Amino acid sequence: MRYLALLVALTLPLTVAWGQAPESASLWRVAAAVLAVPPALEAGPVAVAWNPAGTPSRERLSVAVQVIHTSAELGLSGIVAEVSTAVAAASTVGLVVGRLDVRDLVRTTTTPTAVGGSIPVYTQYAGVAGGTGYGPVYLGALLRLHDERFDLATENGLTFDLGARVQMSRRLVVAAATHFLPIDLRRHTTTDYYVGVEYELVSATSIGVTTAKVTGRYGATYRSAEALEHGVSLGVSLANILRLDAAVTREVGFERSALRTGMAVSLRAGRYLMEVARSSGLNDLGATYRIGIDAVILR
Repeated sequence: MRYLALLVALTLPLTVAWGQAPESASLWRVAAAVLAVPPALEAGPVAVAWNPAGTPSRERLSVAVQVIHTSAELGLSGIVAEVSTAVAAASTVGLVVGRLDVRDLVRTTTTPTAVGGSIPVYTQYAGVAGGTGYGPVYLGALLRLHDERFDLATENGLTFDLGARVQMSRRLVVAAATHFLPIDLRRHTTTDYYVGVEYELVSATSIGVTTAKVTGRYGATYRSAEALEHGVSLGVSLANILRLDAAVTREVGFERSALRTGMAVSLRAGRYLMEVARSSGLNDLGATYRIGIDAVILR
């Protein structure tokens, strides 16, 4: 029934204006559900897709890719990728693309037998991101062109997101961002507003070098016509090489609330940062998985 509800939502008339994200852009909330940290504080591969002030690049050229896969009950798969470069000591520009496909939809008549092949259903975007920092403050912006398709129906739109990340002290970080904010500021059904607070609880040093650190985080997400969602996460970092994150989020959807759990493992090896994550899925629709890699091409 939940899967059918998703399909019904996708078949609604496509009347979105160019200054707004198509309705199917809300499917990206499924991808956000596999983050093991609050979206405003995301710092893994392609963090800029969630907060334009996510992770400023210090490299001449870096490439990051995330692959997302859900259970068969939901039937979503997707990819997010970014190419970025540092243009100054504290400034970064990049290109970001993302695509989500709904798998295994087929045409039928009066029987379950497929007729005429599969039905193409997807939502995708391409965007330009930029960020700059001054002292403890880092600001970012991301302009995205959206495109969606449901069988023969298509729709396009533009969104413009802003993000901020502030290092309040050595241990405290505060961040906030918009996600799919319409340029015309008229319709916000697909827009998310993220805030997050991160605090370094414990750190261990050896000969002046941090060898281990434990970080606590709190994040909140606001959506139009829905209650505020809250989440907490705990991260353990070892010598800036291995990081483990676990999160619990109280989400609201389908007129009910539920707890969603997630965890991620990150490993840095030379020029590469690899990350694997799993969550119980948005609104208990089945597990969601994510694999990401960030590679430094030119230093």
